[in-house]
Amino acid sequence: MGALIVNPVKQGAEDVVELYRRHCAEQGTDPLVLETSVEDPGGGMARRALQAGVDSVVVAGGDGTVRAVAGEFAGTGVPLGVVPLGTGNLLARNLGVPVDAPAKAFAVATSRGERRIDVAWAAMDDGDELAFVVMAGMGLDATVMANTNDNLKAKAGWLAYVVSAGQNIIGDSYRMRVEVDGRVAMDRRQRGVMVGNCGRIQGNVEVFPGAKPDDGVLDVLAVAPRGVVGWYRVATTLLSRFRRHSPPELGHFTGTSVRIEASRPHDIQIDGDHLGQGKVISIRVDKGALSVRVP
Repeated sequence: MGALIVNPVKQGAEDVVELYRRHCAEQGTDPLVLETSVEDPGGGMARRALQAGVDSVVVAGGDGTVRAVAGEFAGTGVPLGVVPLGTGNLLARNLGVPVDAPAKAFAVATSRGERRIDVAWAAMDDGDELAFVVMAGMGLDATVMANTNDNLKAKAGWLAYVVSAGQNIIGDSYRMRVEVDGRVAMDRRQRGVMVGNCGRIQGNVEVFPGAKPDDGVLDVLAVAPRGVVGWYRVATTLLSRFRRHSPPELGHFTGTSVRIEASRPHDIQIDGDHLGQGKVISIRVDKGALSVRVP
């Protein structure tokens, strides 16, 4: 028995529901369709699916929906299939799942190919842990996520993030202390710190070269540019496919646990979901916790 967890407001959602119902008819099984809501982006639906005893689940939606469902299925051994319907679709991109062809993605999501990937857990200001599978951040990237126009995102896709970045790139640096595996990796004024479970973001930009979602390691990137020249060096480094060295504006570290503490509250995001502002975010990795359907 399987289930479909779908964000009904996403373009293409109705088509995926039809694909799923047709698939169930072919398999001789009863369809279980669970729709997310503004109040519950997927966690409650995932728990209902598990309580129903599903042996697989397909999640159709954006990164936020995938993140919410993945957190509930982590550690269960029940495989998760992803049909990307959002703007970023970052987990799908990093796993090679088609992002512009829902029917092909659905075929992958209901196939037998599986890959166990890591799940990261983040707590803001010593609050409850929340799961993410792609990337978390404190500072500029979280501010960009918080201020991206939803209407523009629906029309222009990931380019809406570029617009938001341009509007927020000028701003104050915060002093941030970065600890990796319990040791101080960096303590300086910075625009932001990103922690990745995967390496690739929108526009096929590889923020963390060589990062893999199943290596049991978190990648950390601290960004501290000064002036136009500093931003130029950061941009050219991140956009380069042949990154031989990093400029002083970037600090790159790896480990299994990360703690970031800012001198004052700053924007925090996980997998594109803005959590608000906080001074501390603590992150750990749970190796191989989630089974995902892949090509």
